[in-house]
Amino acid sequence: MSDVAAPNSADTFSVKEALQNMPEADKKALQGWYWYDWGNQAYALTVMTVIAPALMANLYNLATGTQSGDTFYAYILTASMLLVVVTAPALGVIADRMPIKKKLLKWYTFVGVIFTALMGAAPYFGSQGYIILAVMYAIGTIGFTGGNVIYYSFMPYMAEKRCMDHVSSVGYAYGFMGGSLLLVFHLIILLGPFDWDTNFKLAAIFVSSSLWWWGFGALMFKWTPEPEIPSNMEWQGLSHATKLAYGQVFLTFKEIKKFKVLALFLAAYLLFYDGVNTIASMASAFGESVLRLNPAMNIFLLLTVNVVAIPMTILFGKLANIKGTKFALMLSLLIYCGVAVIAAGFAPLELETDVAADDSGHDFTFEWDEDLQQYNMTTLYDRGYEGWIGESSAGDDEFRDAFEGNFPTPDYSTESAGASTIGTGVLVCLFILILLGLLGGAMVYIQGMELGFKGALLIILVVLVGLVGASILADKAAEAEADNKFITPDDATAIVAAFDEAEDHRFSILFVGGPEDQASEVGNQHPTIVDQGGPVDGYADFMRSNLWAPMGITVSLQWIILGLFVGVAMGAAGAQARSMFSMLIPETRTSEFFGFFGFLGKSAAMIGTFLYGITSGLFDSRVAILTITIVILLGTYLTSRVDLEEGIRVAAEEDRIARAKGVAQPSGSTGEPAE
Repeated sequence: MSDVAAPNSADTFSVKEALQNMPEADKKALQGWYWYDWGNQAYALTVMTVIAPALMANLYNLATGTQSGDTFYAYILTASMLLVVVTAPALGVIADRMPIKKKLLKWYTFVGVIFTALMGAAPYFGSQGYIILAVMYAIGTIGFTGGNVIYYSFMPYMAEKRCMDHVSSVGYAYGFMGGSLLLVFHLIILLGPFDWDTNFKLAAIFVSSSLWWWGFGALMFKWTPEPEIPSNMEWQGLSHATKLAYGQVFLTFKEIKKFKVLALFLAAYLLFYDGVNTIASMASAFGESVLRLNPAMNIFLLLTVNVVAIPMTILFGKLANIKGTKFALMLSLLIYCGVAVIAAGFAPLELETDVAADDSGHDFTFEWDEDLQQYNMTTLYDRGYEGWIGESSAGDDEFRDAFEGNFPTPDYSTESAGASTIGTGVLVCLFILILLGLLGGAMVYIQGMELGFKGALLIILVVLVGLVGASILADKAAEAEADNKFITPDDATAIVAAFDEAEDHRFSILFVGGPEDQASEVGNQHPTIVDQGGPVDGYADFMRSNLWAPMGITVSLQWIILGLFVGVAMGAAGAQARSMFSMLIPETRTSEFFGFFGFLGKSAAMIGTFLYGITSGLFDSRVAILTITIVILLGTYLTSRVDLEEGIRVAAEEDRIARAKGVAQPSGSTGEPAE
């Protein structure tokens, strides 16, 4: 890779021409860098945003018999981000001053890939599944975020400094396209023709995410060389690097305090960025625990956000040119606050009984079979009895005592039951690792042939064949017997008779046809029972009575509405915040201040989730959302107090003094904050 050109070395060429005139080796190196973003978005979008939060909440609810899985997830995410905050600055110092970027990135990618795949085994660990998933998720998140720190450190060496905005934008586009394409594939897995049980579908999603990251990320290791660092830091141990890194953070903090307008904006940024990212991170866990949402809707949500965010980011950029950056940023934040307030009022519609079995929406539906003269039990989202009720979950004791004796006999010993043994979980882990090794090795071999688009299609075909083969080997392809759960009319009568004696539970039951036709039960902890004593339950009940129910807006439609408006605000808020920050900092200290900006963003990511966990634990999830909304509003208010013109003047004065002293802009500045 050639050295980064000096800022003014090729002013006669446009950015496009400068990139076109790069040596072929450098072009390929840049392409490899792009493909890594394409690959690792599998974790950012599918794992971290959609599947893992909902699954962790579900497994926690299953093991405890409660609906507080989102609270548990908030604490796990906080712990994960705490580890990232502690290590990220040291990683940044190492990556900037030592020629071991590729080695570090390989190790972090290896950790992320392995533990992403292993998350697929979590449901097979039975009641311990949520603990296993939490540990694997925390380690996988460290692999992803730590790898991102190293990955971003390559960017200043990819092209001339003046090309960095273009390089950053293209990298983002690659990440968006790669992540979105994989989400579509996962949506097909969840809703498509595959006759797989829920646990195997989840395992397939985690394994394919891991392979996506590995397969496309490997192109960077093949094409992108280790950057040449002008002045290497002699390795003196992790402790020394950590002290050096945090020393730099502290010095930058002291320097920033001299810039009062900039300091005010950073305080605002810490609040609103914290709030925006917390709500985005907690969305799927909230949907699982509070709304009992179909897991596939979380993928629809993110796809909707991504589709809407691209044009709206451009639109808000034009608005910023007309009305000013601060105006555009504040408008996007106010829209986001409005969306969050509305989301706190989301509520499932009341369950109907006069409907067909397939449309009931009840957790357990018993449909009369005329031929057999028995009731056939089906379950919501095809999870099975064991997928909704844990074998020993304390919160479900009343339900088990009242109804389980007359339900189809549960089997907690088989993998298809959704609650298994630790031994089975370990075997599934080994199976996943073997599958990952075989398919991953095949992908690397195909990439070595450099077949281009044909190679990508071949890789996808190999992964599909591998997953189908795995389903057959695991005896998961056809389990019709799992869906045929029958009870006698006497059992049905006993269940109905127990309705009045057991109300303190979180499930619903419906009989369709036969002697108990239209008999139904809804526990007082079921999500459709909105008023459960929470401080703002009345608000959700009001929204359902006056908006959702009259207009027939189900939770699925509520979720899509959320995606539409989040897409409007989210991308615009991030883009305008970065733009506003760049206006307030001296050009001569861009790298230093943007490094602090990235550190602040990571720190914010853990504060909000911790606050969500505390408030949802003390009150409930709706209160937690409104609390985070208040945090965003405080950040918006502080943003309104930022005197942008004065901040620009102070930054320009600092640049004038620095240039008079002969201080040049640090080479390789990107203006790109670390995520």
